[in-house]
Amino acid sequence: MRWLDPESQARLKGLGLFPRRASGLSGAPGKHRSLARGHSRDFAQHRPYSYGDESRSIDWKAYARLDRFYVREFRSEDRIPVFVLLDSSGSMAYAGAGRQSKLDLGRRAAAAVAWLALAQGDEAGLVTFGTEAKLALPPRAGAAQLGAFDEALTQASASGETDLAKAIEAAAEELPRRGMVVLISDLMGDTAGALKAVRALVARRHEVLVLRTIDPDERDFPYEGPCLMEGLEGGEPLFVDALEAAPAYRAAFARQADAYAGALRRAGLAYAVAETTGHWEAALGRLLTR
Repeated sequence: MRWLDPESQARLKGLGLFPRRASGLSGAPGKHRSLARGHSRDFAQHRPYSYGDESRSIDWKAYARLDRFYVREFRSEDRIPVFVLLDSSGSMAYAGAGRQSKLDLGRRAAAAVAWLALAQGDEAGLVTFGTEAKLALPPRAGAAQLGAFDEALTQASASGETDLAKAIEAAAEELPRRGMVVLISDLMGDTAGALKAVRALVARRHEVLVLRTIDPDERDFPYEGPCLMEGLEGGEPLFVDALEAAPAYRAAFARQADAYAGALRRAGLAYAVAETTGHWEAALGRLLTR
């Protein structure tokens, strides 16, 4: 795979995608246990018969012993669709000196999510969103999907101005059915609007995880003297005195970071930040083990 090398795969060993609401995400047979009535491989428990239960679920041996009707419940295994929503707006093209871009970081994390999902028998699909949302790859299972996912990530490019909230909402419209959603974005833009869009995904009963991609320059603002700032999503260039602007910028960035972390934590959603430096696999590990 272009976007997931063997070293990264080794660092991701032991991780998995385990939705908290697995019983609400139905699909083809897979590896997520949920309580289901009827016949399956693993017996779970007996419970008293209720009107409407199928007669084939009645345990007649229990009836012979107890003279009461009981039905058998089993644990079934459900394959779920795992959707990666990858931000491909212009701001994702940023790369600090000698570092990969935020989009490349997002590609690697997306490939890892697909690799983990497919390895455990689930389906993996990809939606990219920038100026518009696109279902780049419908969710499917099987080894062939990994190569298709890698190619779809290669075709993604960062460009265009984006309203983050509207983009996430548009991406949600591209999801063919309920599943696990891993949102990978720098989350630059309207914080309140983005959080509202994420809550809308939850309201649609998706299992949502959020991975924010940032470059250290965006947090630290390591510039000095007069600078010409050019936006990656359009707008007029702006001359600023970096030394004078730095304190206010850093404070604003910290407020936004705290707003995302606090709101997503209160909503019970998994959230982690991956930087374009260091091992991004550690951030993905934090996301998947919360």
